Amino acid sequence: MKSLQKTYEQAVDRLSQYLDERGMRFTVERKFILEQVCSLPQPFSAAQLRALCKAQRLTRATIYNSINLLCDAHVLHTLKRGAGMSTTEYELVVRPTTRMQMVCKRCGRITEFRDATISELIKKHRYTNFDMQHYSLYVYGECKACRPKRKH
Repeated sequence: MKSLQKTYEQAVDRLSQYLDERGMRFTVERKFILEQVCSLPQPFSAAQLRALCKAQRLTRATIYNSINLLCDAHVLHTLKRGAGMSTTEYELVVRPTTRMQMVCKRCGRITEFRDATISELIKKHRYTNFDMQHYSLYVYGECKACRPKRKH
């Protein structure tokens, strides 16, 4: 619970600074949406956020505009996924996650995997003028269930 509070505080700081620099207000709606974003499992979809905000009667436009604002403020970043990269998910920048995933280009299924050899290689590599903090690796192809479909 303590890490969730720290994540929320970092997100508030980043968003507040962004809004202040642009002469924008930190509205009650923005604060509520940010709280919900920080409470969601990462990554999340706009539909998941809308479901959490339903009780507050926030409009779809308010939610999507807030998502765009959070992306612009570098509180969130977008992940394109699914068949043809048609699904957009969002993830907190202030809660970095190292992940490896296989993405089926046909059905959009996402499978997490771990590979110690790849992890070690990435961690040991030194990048000129760059301090790596975390990484995501996406491997695209066809899952076991979709391969037989291609043969027909």
